[in-house]
Amino acid sequence: MSPLPPRPPAGIPSGKPAPRPVAPVKPAPANSAAKSAAKAPAKPAPKAAGKLPTRPSRVNSSLRAERKAARASVRAQLNELRRFTKGSPLKRGIIYTSIGSVVVLVGLVLATIFTPMMAIDKIEIVGLHRLKQATVYNAVKSLEGTPLTLVDEGQIQKRLAGFPLIQSFTTVSLPPHTLQLYIQERQPIGVVTIGSTDYLYDPAGVQIGPTKSRSKYPVILVNGDPAKSSNYREAVQVLLALPTTLYPNVASIQATSVDDVRIHLRGIANKQILWGDSSQSLLKSKVLTALMANVRKNTSVVLDVSSPTAPTVRYGNF
Repeated sequence: MSPLPPRPPAGIPSGKPAPRPVAPVKPAPANSAAKSAAKAPAKPAPKAAGKLPTRPSRVNSSLRAERKAARASVRAQLNELRRFTKGSPLKRGIIYTSIGSVVVLVGLVLATIFTPMMAIDKIEIVGLHRLKQATVYNAVKSLEGTPLTLVDEGQIQKRLAGFPLIQSFTTVSLPPHTLQLYIQERQPIGVVTIGSTDYLYDPAGVQIGPTKSRSKYPVILVNGDPAKSSNYREAVQVLLALPTTLYPNVASIQATSVDDVRIHLRGIANKQILWGDSSQSLLKSKVLTALMANVRKNTSVVLDVSSPTAPTVRYGNF
């Protein structure tokens, strides 16, 4: 092993120049203020003058709540609108159909009013017994040509006012062209003798016509015009209250006053009923029926039911 060559002594160059020594760089000394500044913690930047902290206030909270409620309401309305407009073609079809039906109906009504589509060309008169049908028809034939929908019963009443035997009437429309007129004639309730002629009268005191027989209706004994007589009205009220089985057996009835109505029955024996006034007619009728069941047909008797709670029966001729 060969020995290393000897190192040249310092300051004597060998083949290459020796590097110049470099002095170490030392950091510049910092002053005490900079050191303390580096060690102190960073402070926040000063706040601008005149600005308040951004904290939520009660007013802002109320506004936000109102906006939120408004948005919720709008959403609910939109949802409801979507729900009702769902399937709108079908609903529109129903609406259009309904409108079309109304239009057709209005057109039909107008057609029946302003066209002869339902004009009257036949008048049927029903219910006549004493009046002649031709006479009544002549009074209402001017209604022919009038639409059934425009028949005015007030005009018919004026045309029939000349017939005192007509008590009431009813109209019935029979489309397309027939009007039926039902007449209710006055019904007689008794016979009133005027002079030497017997006439039939109805309960209102309207004269119906002369008659030659007293066997079907009772004779109502009254003086003066029956339509204006209070005694006639009292006698009629009693006749209407009698039992239906007893009415055909009444020969005559007389109201000497409003408190004294007397009835004479048909038959050989003299039977008389003292009715009194027309009050308590139902009770008097029941009491009279019970009394008549215990009276023989050939017995002369007076049945007094003027006080129905204390009736009396008197036998013998009188």
